[in-house]
Amino acid sequence: MCRLDIVLRPVSQGRQLLNCIAALGALTSLSAGALDWQPHEGHRCAPLTFAAKGKTGFTALPANQTGILFTNALAEERALTNQIYLNGSGVAAGDVDGDGLCDLYFCGLERPNALYRNLGNWKFVEVTAEAGVACADQASTGAVFADVDGDGDLDLLVNGFGRGTRLFLNDGQGHFREATAPAGLGGSTGSMSLALADVDGDGFLDLYVANYRATTFRDEPDKKYRVSTANNQYELLAVDGRPVTAPDLRGRFTVDPVSGVLENGEADVLYHNDGHGKFVPLSWTNGDFLDEEGRPIKAPPYDWGLSVMFRDLNEDGAPDIYVCNDFQSEDRIWINDGRGHFRAIPRLALRHTSLFSMGVDFADLDRDGHDEFFVADMLSREHVRRQVQLSERTMPPLRGRAVDGRPQYSRNTLFWNRGDGTYSEVAQFSGVEASDWSWCPVVLDVDLDGFEDLLITTGHGRDAQNIDVARRIDRLKKEKRMSWREQLRLRKLFPKLETPLFAFHNGGALTFEEVGRSWGFDSAQIAQGMCLADLDNDGDLDLAVNCLNGPPLIYRNDSVRPRVAVRLRGLPPNTQDIGAKIKLFGGAVPLQSQEVICGGRYLSGDDPVRTFAAGTLTNEMTIEINWRSSRHSVVQHVRANRVYEIDEAGAKPLSPPSQLKPPPMFVDVSELIRHTHIDEPFDDFQRQPLLPRKLSQLGPGVTWFDVDGDGWEDLIVGSGRGGTLAVFRNDGHGGFILLP
Repeated sequence: MCRLDIVLRPVSQGRQLLNCIAALGALTSLSAGALDWQPHEGHRCAPLTFAAKGKTGFTALPANQTGILFTNALAEERALTNQIYLNGSGVAAGDVDGDGLCDLYFCGLERPNALYRNLGNWKFVEVTAEAGVACADQASTGAVFADVDGDGDLDLLVNGFGRGTRLFLNDGQGHFREATAPAGLGGSTGSMSLALADVDGDGFLDLYVANYRATTFRDEPDKKYRVSTANNQYELLAVDGRPVTAPDLRGRFTVDPVSGVLENGEADVLYHNDGHGKFVPLSWTNGDFLDEEGRPIKAPPYDWGLSVMFRDLNEDGAPDIYVCNDFQSEDRIWINDGRGHFRAIPRLALRHTSLFSMGVDFADLDRDGHDEFFVADMLSREHVRRQVQLSERTMPPLRGRAVDGRPQYSRNTLFWNRGDGTYSEVAQFSGVEASDWSWCPVVLDVDLDGFEDLLITTGHGRDAQNIDVARRIDRLKKEKRMSWREQLRLRKLFPKLETPLFAFHNGGALTFEEVGRSWGFDSAQIAQGMCLADLDNDGDLDLAVNCLNGPPLIYRNDSVRPRVAVRLRGLPPNTQDIGAKIKLFGGAVPLQSQEVICGGRYLSGDDPVRTFAAGTLTNEMTIEINWRSSRHSVVQHVRANRVYEIDEAGAKPLSPPSQLKPPPMFVDVSELIRHTHIDEPFDDFQRQPLLPRKLSQLGPGVTWFDVDGDGWEDLIVGSGRGGTLAVFRNDGHGGFILLP
């Protein structure tokens, strides 16, 4: 018999408890999801174990099974006086102690945040106090685990209302030390979501923080505004007698002749990681950010930022930026030149966006090799509820850039990638234009058929879009003189909006079917932040959801189809190789591709493991990695039901793309006719607000017809209102003559 002697050094009580938990967890993990790694050249792999039979979808695991006893509580009185709190909080996933099991961190508004260590077998234990990451002195919104200092362990970034972004550095064993001030972070902004990527190619992860506001004047109905209308120019001069040049009012308001005084959000911040522990904010106006014409922007965009994601939109290997903005703030899409300088995407690349953009996700939904993207909004799927969502706000008249304008519509949008840098919006065609008050979209191949599906969190503490209730409140305000506090209490008349979560199955041709109930993904809790993580090491991705005034949702993925999971071990300082592109050839479909991201979910961040559909157990598969450092790796003879951890150390330099282009099939000769289509702007919705879609300005009709009978096809171009029919006679020599 062997005796085990345990000696405890005189350490702090909290540290001692955490060490004991870690030791017990290490022993437990040997039989609770630990992987049996087998070394190979340039990578290692391990077999995956999961149930042989089951049903596609998820099982919601109760708190008494998982041990996750957390509730993101929000008192009604606090929500009445500051409605921004109803935006909720998120959840971050990552292995903080290096034991091979993914841990979870939940943000709280009126309670401390909570870190739960994964013990395996779907058991978790809270270690917040010992880890030092409670953030008890703030209302927390978003969080992400990321290796910001390149030492190989996961650090923690946390956003909060009025606290900006805080940084906690990990010692490698799950103990954290706050380094907010030395890192140049913190502040007083109302920060929401955050994302990290190496924007300039130096290897260090840079940080983008989407800012909203910590408070809003919409919660202070007694505010008085002084507006000048001199020379028919509307200008806000003062708020409650204070000039708008005051630091806290600068850029805060826009005056519209139709909508009146509009409050703006706060400017986002892109921080450059200098590699020496410091995050340096980049200026919006020094030339790092250019407009669509390539000119430096003149002022920071004061937007209502809800979420941000780094993704390589133009497939040049560098992370671009998509920012989802609320209200009148248009979404921002910044294309990276590879050196950390950004230019706004061309105006005609996409023709409209969502109005209340909450979250975004990208994926190659039709498996043509190009990524589409989906943006969540708040249009109801129910006819009755949709009728009381009809906005009473006056539509601003169309003016100025009507041709290349980008109107916003209050519904989900899905952008199909044409492969030429432009997108076609197809949400209505695909059946995903409505999912009620939505927050976090996640694209995930739930059934492992090779086509990625769509999951969306929904719900709100107050159905503030209900126009019937809004009109009743307006009547009550007119009937009785009320203090501003009494006016705010009228918000109690709005009912809670408790709608089910939504799951859309991808049919493989950009068409989707709602399957939330059959997949077990239909909780009616107010669900907001959501992240992906393989919590049981079976190779498919499970879900953790932070809910408002309710327990978190922990969803076990029950898929039984063959899969291949991939993790990356990047060279320091980008140790998880955020921004790498992973491709699997020969699986359930000929090509699957995914990008490794850090943060980017609504208030949340995934564990960076990627899962692919293997198809059958006998498929001959190959993994290709395009690393963020412009290196390339290939792993051949990939087997199903394995997890592969691929090391960048063995990667080779990526060959530059061939500059040879095939000769074009067509040549643009539009200058031969020099025709400009005329179609006077007309706002259909100003005349008929209930129109489901715009019916005017449909564009010109075009046809070929031999008008003069000379054997050559002539060109006839129709016109819109204000123009005339144009007939171009073909001269038979490659030219055209405009007939009078």
